[in-house]
Amino acid sequence: MKKSDADQKPKKGQDENRDEQDKSLNDGKISRSKFLKNIGLGSAGLMLPNILIRDSAHAEALKVSRAKANERPNVLIIFDDQLRRDALGVFGGGFNFTTPNMDRLSSEGTSFRNSISSCPLCTPFRGMLMTGRYPTHSGIIFNFEQANPKQNPHCLANVFSAAGYHTGYIGKWHLASGYRVGDGIYEENPQAEKAYREKNPNSEFVPPGPYRLGYQFWQAYNFHGAFKNYWYYEDEPKKIYSHRYETDTEFDQAVAYMEKHKSSDKPFLLTVAPHPPHEPFREPPEGYLEKVVPPDQIRWEPNVPKDNPRSVEDVRGYYAMIKNVDDNVGKILHYLDQSGLAENTIVIMTGDHGEMNGSHGRLQKMVPYRESVNIPMIIRWPGKIPESKFTDTLHTPMDIFPTLCGLAGIDIPKEVDGTDMSEIVLGKKFAVRENVLIANYTSHWDFLQTGTLWPEWRGVFTGRHTYVKWLTGEEELYDNAIDPYQMKNIVHDQDAFLTVQNLRMRLRDLLRQANDDFRPGNKYDEWFDKDRNLIRTGLGPVPS
Repeated sequence: MKKSDADQKPKKGQDENRDEQDKSLNDGKISRSKFLKNIGLGSAGLMLPNILIRDSAHAEALKVSRAKANERPNVLIIFDDQLRRDALGVFGGGFNFTTPNMDRLSSEGTSFRNSISSCPLCTPFRGMLMTGRYPTHSGIIFNFEQANPKQNPHCLANVFSAAGYHTGYIGKWHLASGYRVGDGIYEENPQAEKAYREKNPNSEFVPPGPYRLGYQFWQAYNFHGAFKNYWYYEDEPKKIYSHRYETDTEFDQAVAYMEKHKSSDKPFLLTVAPHPPHEPFREPPEGYLEKVVPPDQIRWEPNVPKDNPRSVEDVRGYYAMIKNVDDNVGKILHYLDQSGLAENTIVIMTGDHGEMNGSHGRLQKMVPYRESVNIPMIIRWPGKIPESKFTDTLHTPMDIFPTLCGLAGIDIPKEVDGTDMSEIVLGKKFAVRENVLIANYTSHWDFLQTGTLWPEWRGVFTGRHTYVKWLTGEEELYDNAIDPYQMKNIVHDQDAFLTVQNLRMRLRDLLRQANDDFRPGNKYDEWFDKDRNLIRTGLGPVPS
């Protein structure tokens, strides 16, 4: 098994307010008419074409209770690439740098302590966000694959657009194959990549149409790392250079978009997806290293070994990038306040996955440990969502789509696997999901490999426990309450016997629910053609 020293598998080795816990959420099904009445939305009917619904009775209710488009809230989704939860002060950070603006957002909304990137990798997260489906149902399991709109016709922006929303996307897309087209799906082929790029200089352009998954406005790119000389595309295959730092540009674009639409009779759904704080970490925005503690004062987690593979220079660069994001979040909040949009705009702040930064001797992501899977999830809607509230309810990327539908009074496509948590974030219910499936499908982020740098695994996260089964059959179990840095694997402890047995059975149930046969990463090749177009999933062949 080929592994670098920095990526070896580790050696074996809450005060939630629950005074009225209510488990009647029942897989995300709530009374839409009751919900609309409670939040004061109108009752005039606006029908949604081409959207599947959960049941016919619900469809009839919608005919008389559908809110008018111009009475629905605006939605702003901000998610950073590689933003781990404990980087934020409100989630236990604040030692190496501060995040006053994201902390302020938390103080004005509801925050999830147990929000999990259930497949901690860029493209699978985006797939779960856009489709609300398990990766094995959407088919979006690794980077640089071409998301197939025929498999996923009812994505987030499609549904909101059909409901009368302006929709816009700014930043890193990473749901297209880009420069990986034609170079195989198993391993690096530099010559083929170079030849493809020379022949297709705008391979990171996603043209208007179905492959934008419902987004109308576009200032985005599929993938690149030119943070300091940022470029993006609009509706033509021509790079547009900002000659500024990426995150600064994107948040200015977001303000301009909202300013343009603030007086419209249609609400907006805007998604802003900066690439920082992703590697390369030694390209932070100018002046931001000075906003991070000096090298000799960096505080490391207790599970970082003495032979830490992450350099002090790199981790300071990572922190500096997050500090810049936080300042830009402050810019957005200031604009919402000054423009009068804050009151009727739902803001979500999250990340696609974390960053190990040396914990367990590892770098990057794609492992089941807290630094990789724990992500921030904050949601604010002034006057509707309670302020300064924390919930221990388990949350996955699949839940964002149905929850936003619930808050906006829009029907949820029946194929969505996520849970509508709108009544939880509105403070009307205290539902606790018992466990969620976590997974890594291939052992390389860009290729279908098995047993290489990031070996495949499946697992169950309960909040209290993290249970993992590797493709090799090895198992790990951590008690996150008494061992928050996951330094002791207790899977073979006698006291944990019943817990292990229960979680093994639960994993089998969750895999069955997700149509996941836990195959080696290279065996997913039958799901794709040579150009990374999706042709089948765990549900069968993709519709033609």
